[in-house]
Amino acid sequence: MAFVATPGGVAIPRPHAVWREVSHCARTQTGRKVGKVVLAAAILGVGLKLYKKYKAHQRRQRWSQAGKDVVVLHQFERGTNMPNLSPFALKLETYLRMAGIKYIVDTEEPQGARGKCPWITINGEELSDSELIIDYLAKHFNKPIKEELSPSQHAIGRAVQVMLDEHTIVAVAYKRYVLDRMSYILKCFPKQYQLMMRIFYPAFSKQLKKYFFTNGMGRFSEEEVLFFLRRELRALEDVIGDKQFVVAKTPSTYDAAVFAELTQVIIGCAPEVERYVRDNHAVLVQYFERMKDKYWPDWDQCLSQ
Repeated sequence: MAFVATPGGVAIPRPHAVWREVSHCARTQTGRKVGKVVLAAAILGVGLKLYKKYKAHQRRQRWSQAGKDVVVLHQFERGTNMPNLSPFALKLETYLRMAGIKYIVDTEEPQGARGKCPWITINGEELSDSELIIDYLAKHFNKPIKEELSPSQHAIGRAVQVMLDEHTIVAVAYKRYVLDRMSYILKCFPKQYQLMMRIFYPAFSKQLKKYFFTNGMGRFSEEEVLFFLRRELRALEDVIGDKQFVVAKTPSTYDAAVFAELTQVIIGCAPEVERYVRDNHAVLVQYFERMKDKYWPDWDQCLSQ
């Protein structure tokens, strides 16, 4: 085979020489077999891609028939002990119930174009991120939750929600998936996924540890993680006090987020964490039960069987 020297002094094959070798290989019996395999793989890949597009188109046609102003809520499947293991999906579904917005649940495509769960389809539009969705729906339905909050109450509600969404839930997730190695939360997954999660956990456990280490939570011991969690539960209880809801006597959007995060702490973290909350935070337990009874009367029917 003929070579040509590059300016850096590296010898590479001449283009026509490469093509001649490829052509020769393609004419051999082995080359023809390889060519057939490559061609079949390419056809299969294109076919699968077209099939996925077809199925996605079919799903969107079906969702578009849900009706005007009906929300199609795309989320993960139900858990065995709570309606959703994702606090953000549970937050959004709780908000829909609080606001009296008609919705249907879809679990065929739980993650949208941005790879986020939950997301929604409404009147042909697709929206993702629970906070952006709630903001859109509040405007679209003209503030369906009639809040009468002062600026300071809004500020407190926002601060509490950010604390829970950005820090508390990270401690809960680290406890669930790394410290406890899914020993408890695995039973909360839909039964059809439990074996698969058990098999594949070793494969993605390193990625989980790396994620939490980068986040910062993974640099702490279990005792330190529980210190953070307990401190934030005390702060939440102090904010609620003797009120029926988080920042007022009447429910607000912030209650959807607080209830969803508190659900993960009480019944979706670990038995010892639940015991701690029930033994030390009667206000939080009563709040959880009050929200559950008011907005989730069908709680048991919404669990994975």
